[in-house]
Amino acid sequence: MASTRAFVLLMQCLPLLGVVALVAGALWTGVLFSVSWLSGRARWMADGTEVGQLALTLNRRWATPCLVVCLVSVFLWVSTFPAGTLDLASMWGIGAGLLALVLIHTNVVSRASRVSRGSSSATRGEGVRRLLLVVSLAAVTTIVGLRIVG
Repeated sequence: MASTRAFVLLMQCLPLLGVVALVAGALWTGVLFSVSWLSGRARWMADGTEVGQLALTLNRRWATPCLVVCLVSVFLWVSTFPAGTLDLASMWGIGAGLLALVLIHTNVVSRASRVSRGSSSATRGEGVRRLLLVVSLAAVTTIVGLRIVG
């Protein structure tokens, strides 16, 4: 496999895959932050169910595709590393950060779904989710950025 043209091209694009993962992750987190913000503000809006539906639409059209692009590019990026060059600590850090972000994603989407069905109690706690979202993104961005540079 190492001598195929596709693998050689993939090896040339290795730093680009890291950048794609970083940009897609930032877009994903930013859109997810917006979904969370909309869901958290729905109780103060005249029609909270429409705001919840808008949040779900934003998630379906932007956040989920960015999540898929981010995860696929991270997988390709990590799978092209030569044997023995993986720093296990940074890979655990990236994995833990991505897992935290995916768990927050599912939680935010489930809250937005409840808001779109008219539940005003689902809007509580969105501030904490947004804080965890920002902290997780900062951790993953730092680890990926250091891995791209180093």
